[in-house]
This record gives sequence, structure tokens and C-alpha cells, in this order.
Amino acid sequence: MMKKFVLAVVRGIYRLLFKIEIEGLENIPTDKNFLVVPNHLSYFDPPMIAAFLPVDMAYMAKASLFKVPVVGSLIRSFGAFPVKKSGNDISAVKLAIKILREGKSLTLFPEGKRVKTPGILGEGKQGAAMIAAKSGVGFLPVGINTRYRFRGVVKLTVGEYIDFSEYHDKKLNSEALQQITNQLLMPKIAELAGAKVYADKNC
Repeated sequence: MMKKFVLAVVRGIYRLLFKIEIEGLENIPTDKNFLVVPNHLSYFDPPMIAAFLPVDMAYMAKASLFKVPVVGSLIRSFGAFPVKKSGNDISAVKLAIKILREGKSLTLFPEGKRVKTPGILGEGKQGAAMIAAKSGVGFLPVGINTRYRFRGVVKLTVGEYIDFSEYHDKKLNSEALQQITNQLLMPKIAELAGAKVYADKNC
């Protein structure tokens, strides 16, 4: 009940601060769990994803977010846990895999950091592909398009589920994981966010 109350409060606050537009909720699977993979613009992103996507999720967020006043308390209250060193926190990765294997969905920002330049996505890290392969889930790509200005438009676009079953239980090296990230994940997220990918010139 507390989580539902907090998320309702967050939705109310966001609707006061911004003009929220949401598209693609019909793309959210109802028969499976998945890894939610949005682009990352601001500290506003994690609470917004939690509040406006009707999915029971845990959240893998940068440890630094938990030090931000209000934001840290909010994201912890609805299931976020910290990951250190840009995704190289082994204990956090193991927890993420465990959560997904238990049937719950999880949110992870593939860029691993905020990219504040409008219309640009940063380099996608390998963590999302590795966690999906080891846990046996697919991806739900999400695009966030906004500059988070007071009463400005915040557009949240949910893309179609990306099946990842061909890679489940396969041993993927670093090169393969990065190729999957660059060619499968980041271009789709960029499309949904109305942005360009600069991580891989071949995308």
C-alpha cells in the first residue's frame, strides 16, 4: 500500500510540474517479465518510469542517485537498489539477475549515466544485454523526450517488446555483448526518444 501511495503522489507532482504525454502502454507484455531499458536524461527519470509505467518493477540505479535529496528516498521507497562503478558492481548485477529469474521486471538505464545533451544518446553499456541473457528475459525499450522545463512537455514512449530468447544461456563475450547493445538496443531507444545514437557510427 505504501508503494502505491508514493507512486500516486509522484504522479501528481509530475503532472503539476510537467505536461506528461505517454504513448505505447499497449506494448507492455502482460504474460511475462522483462528488462525495462530507457534512455537517461535527468534525476527525474527513475521516479517517472516507476510512476507512469503500470508494471511491478524493481530498479537498478546509480549509487549517486541515492545521495540526491528527495530523489534518493523516493526511488528507494519503491524498490530501487544502488549499483556502483558504472555497472561493474557484481553484487548488484547478481541481485538484478535474481530478481528477474524470480519473475519480476526490472528497470536499468543502458547508458549508465545521464546524457544531458538534447537529442543525443550516450554509449550503451553491456550490462543490460548480459543481465537479460543470464536471466532469460527480453527488453521493453522506453524513450524519454524532454528538457524537464516547468510545465514543459515530457513525452514517454514505450516501444514493442524485444525478444531476446536466442541469446539466453549463451556465453557471450564482451565484443558480442557490445555489438548487441549497439545494434539491437540503442537504436530502438533512440528512435523512441527522438534522439541520435553516437556510441556506434555503424548503427
